[in-house]
Amino acid sequence: MSSITQVSSYSQYLSLVRNLSNGQNNVDTLSQQLTTGKKSTDLNAYGTDTQKLLDLRAEMARRDNYVQNIDTASPRVAASDKVLTALEKLASDWQSSNLMPFAPGPPSITSAYNANPDAMKVAVDTTKSTLTVGARYTVTSIPSQTGNNGSFDVTVTDGLGGKTTRTLNLKTTPPSDGKGYNFTMSGGPGDGAVLNLDFDKLSAASNSSFTVAFPQADQMKDRAEGAMRDIQEYMNQRFGDRYLFAGSRYSQEPVTDLMATKQTSKVTFNGAVTNTDDYYEMTVNGQTFGYQIQAADPKTLTFIAQTLSTQINAASPALPMTVSTANGIITLVGNDPGQSFTVSSRVQNTATVENSTDVASTTQTPTATLPQIQRFTLNGANVDIGDTFEFEVAVGDPDDPYNQKYYAANPTEPKDLPPYQSYKVSYTVSDTDYAAGTTTVSAVADKLRQQFAATKPQPPVTIDAVGSGAGIGLTSTTNLDPNHPSRTQLFTTTAKVTNGSLDNTMSVATLPPEADPITDVPYVDPPNLPFYDTEFLTKGKNPDAYRKSQVSIDDGLNITYGVSADEKGFQTLVQAFRMARVAATHPGQYTEYINKSRELMSQASDELRSIHSKVASDMATLDSTKSSHTDAKATLTDRIAGIEGIDQTEVAARLSTSMNTLQAAYTVAGQTKRLSLLNFLS
Repeated sequence: MSSITQVSSYSQYLSLVRNLSNGQNNVDTLSQQLTTGKKSTDLNAYGTDTQKLLDLRAEMARRDNYVQNIDTASPRVAASDKVLTALEKLASDWQSSNLMPFAPGPPSITSAYNANPDAMKVAVDTTKSTLTVGARYTVTSIPSQTGNNGSFDVTVTDGLGGKTTRTLNLKTTPPSDGKGYNFTMSGGPGDGAVLNLDFDKLSAASNSSFTVAFPQADQMKDRAEGAMRDIQEYMNQRFGDRYLFAGSRYSQEPVTDLMATKQTSKVTFNGAVTNTDDYYEMTVNGQTFGYQIQAADPKTLTFIAQTLSTQINAASPALPMTVSTANGIITLVGNDPGQSFTVSSRVQNTATVENSTDVASTTQTPTATLPQIQRFTLNGANVDIGDTFEFEVAVGDPDDPYNQKYYAANPTEPKDLPPYQSYKVSYTVSDTDYAAGTTTVSAVADKLRQQFAATKPQPPVTIDAVGSGAGIGLTSTTNLDPNHPSRTQLFTTTAKVTNGSLDNTMSVATLPPEADPITDVPYVDPPNLPFYDTEFLTKGKNPDAYRKSQVSIDDGLNITYGVSADEKGFQTLVQAFRMARVAATHPGQYTEYINKSRELMSQASDELRSIHSKVASDMATLDSTKSSHTDAKATLTDRIAGIEGIDQTEVAARLSTSMNTLQAAYTVAGQTKRLSLLNFLS
C-alpha cells in the first residue's frame, strides 16, 4: 500500500509541475500580447489571414520607404528654397538707386606733385575734366621734336594704358580750347577721358603726377564685391553630405571666385626719351628682365618696351600670360581667369648735371667815351637734354617804362630817352641738338649768342662772337649821353638756368575688371561650364555637373529636384554684378554699364523667380505625396490591427486571472515541497 500511495503522490507532483509550466506559458503569452499589441509574432497563429497580413505589411513597408525618401529630399529642397529667396531679394534690392546710384559721383584727386616746379608746374581743373578711377596721371615735358625752340612736347599717361601728347609753348597765344589745355587720353580703360591742365610754368623738361579716385563709385564697387562674395557663399551652400548646387558632384564645391577675370597689367614708361646708361628692369612672377641703354641704341621708350617684352616672351619656363607692347606700354594678360601674377619695375637713371649761371656784372662802366660792358658765365661741365638757359637785356627802368619819374626828378634834362624795352632769349637743349654736339655750356652759350644776334628789332646791345666760350659778354652800341649825367648804366642783364629733369619712371597697374560686351552678355549652355565653375580650368565641360538628384516618392512617380550652379538665372545675376563693378571702375562709361546692370538685375529676378517656382512646386509635391502616404499608412495600420490586434481590456483581464491561477498553483506547490524523489525512494 505504501508504494501505491507513493506512486500516486509523485504522479500528483508531476501533474502539478505541468500545471505550473502551462500557467507560466499562458501568463507569458498574455504578457507578450499586452506588450506588443499583437495576438502573436508567429504568422502561423493567424491561419487564413496570414497572406492578407503579409500583403498589408508589404504595403506598409513600401509606404514607409517612400516617406523616408521624401524626408531625405524635403530638407534639401527647403534649403534651396531659402537660398533662392535670399538671391531674389538681393537682385531686387540692387535695382534701387541707394545701392546702385545713377552717377559715379565727383572725383577726388591728390594735389599735383611737381618734381621741378621751376621747370613745370601744372594744376588740374576737375570741372572741365573727365577722369579715370584708379589712374595715376604722369605729365612729362621734353623739348619739342617738331616745334620751335621753347616749345615742349607734353605727354600724359594714366598708368592704365592711356597716353596722349601735345606740343605747347606758353609764350604763344593761349590755347583755343579755353582756359587750360585739354588732353584726350587714347588707349586702355581711360580711352576718351579728357584732362584739362593749367600750366603755371613750362620752361624746361620735367614731370608732374597725381592720382584720381571716385569715393562714391569706390563705395559701390566695395558693395558689389561684397554681394558677389555673398552669392558665391550661397551657391556653395552645403546641406548634410552634399553641396546643394553642385549637380551630381555632391561632395565638390561648385563655385570659385565670381570676380575672377584674366589679370591684365600695364607697365607704362613715363617720359619721352632715354639716355645712354639708363637701366630699366621688370620682375614678373619672380623672373627678372633688364636692359641698359647703349650709346648706339635708339633713345626711345618704345625701344625699351619692345626689348623687355621680347625678353619676357622668351622666358624659360614660359610665363602663363600673353605679353605685347605698343606706344611705349607693355601689356601682360593672364592666360586664364582667376590666375594671378606679380609685376614690379624700376628705373635707374644716369646722373644729371646741375648747371647754373653767375650774376651778370658790369665789367666796364659807361662814360661819354666808353660803352657799357656786362658779362655772365654759364657753369657746369656738361648739359642735359631739357635744360633751359635764358638771359634778358633790359634797356631802361621797368618801373618807369616811359621815364616820367626820371624826367620829374631831372626837369632840366631833355626828354629824349628811349622807353623801357627788354630783349629776352631762351634756349632749351633738345635731344636732336644734343646728339649733334650741343653737350657743353660753351655750345649752349653759342646757341644763345646766335639767337640774340638775330633778335628783331635789333637791340642797342651787341653780343660777343660765337666760340667765345661759356662766358657771354654784352656791349652797348652807344656811350653815356652827357645830357643825362645822373644815369649810371645803359642796360641791365639777368640770366637764369632751369635744369630739366628727365628722370624716366615705370609705373605698374593692374587694370580694373573688364566686363563682357554689354551688347552680348554670354550664357553658357550645358555641357560647357561657366567661368566660375570649379572645374572650368581643368575640364571646360562636364555633363555630370548638370545632373540633378532624383527620388522615387510613389508608385510610378519619380521627381527630379534641386538646382545646379549653372542655371541661367545664376549666370545672369553674376553678370549683373560684374557690370555694376565695371561701372564703378569706369566712370567715363558709368551710365552705359549701370543701365545694363539694372537691366540684368531685373532679368535675373525673373529667371530666379522661375527657378524658385519649380523648387516651390517640388516642395508642394513632396508635401502632398507625404500626406497621401501618411493617410494610407493610417488606414493600413487599422487593417493590420484588425487582424493581429488585441482587445487590451480583455487581455489584461485574462492576464490577471492567469496570474492569480499561477499564484495559487505555486502555493499548492509550496505545500508539497517536501515530496521529492528521495522521500519517494525511502
